[in-house]
Amino acid sequence: ACLSDACSPNFRERVPVLELPGLTEISRIQAPVVFLISCFELGKYDFNLLQERLEKELPQHKKHVLMLAIPNITLEINVRKKEALEKSIPRVALLSAGVATIPIPGLSALVDVNIIKKEVERYYSVFGLDDPSLQMLCERSGKTIEELKNVMKSPMHFGINSTALISWLGAAALYATESAVEYVCSLVPVLGTMVAGGMSYLTTSKMLKKALNELAEDAKNVLIASLETEV
Repeated sequence: ACLSDACSPNFRERVPVLELPGLTEISRIQAPVVFLISCFELGKYDFNLLQERLEKELPQHKKHVLMLAIPNITLEINVRKKEALEKSIPRVALLSAGVATIPIPGLSALVDVNIIKKEVERYYSVFGLDDPSLQMLCERSGKTIEELKNVMKSPMHFGINSTALISWLGAAALYATESAVEYVCSLVPVLGTMVAGGMSYLTTSKMLKKALNELAEDAKNVLIASLETEV
């Protein structure tokens, strides 16, 4: 049941669940499972219980999708989102390693930057740190975007681009080394492929873990700031 009329002057917060419109027929079902949810305040009522119920009943791959789609409204959800995103890092790094096996000097480093950029953009969206998500949070909390962005340490909230990304993650030296190693190893095809792939995998994994840790911390700080009230 979704409380879509919560802003109505006639809204009664403590109305018994089975008195809500549309639940008369549901009440006749043996042992009905009913969750009370506010569309305006997801953190209240039974939203967490509904989430837990869905996770128990959904297949594993759908649980992952559900966790990433749920709004970042509690610290617990923030932690679980981070865990879900962390599980996908090896898969992304493996893609990077695959590109590194192509014997074209400099190609792997270029592709790695774009792979990481795309993943960081995804992290921003999942954690609700992109501007549209922050604007919605501002409308619910009464805060301004500036107030929320002030607690974010990542410089990427001003705009995600490859140059700023490399500087933020301290990846310039790693990519320079990676390109040099790839060039040298390209002279020895089989060994070069193995070394280049392994190095690309490790570089991408390290950068993504660093980005994920920092953005998860930013998301936590934004959530806490949105819940603070002026004394």
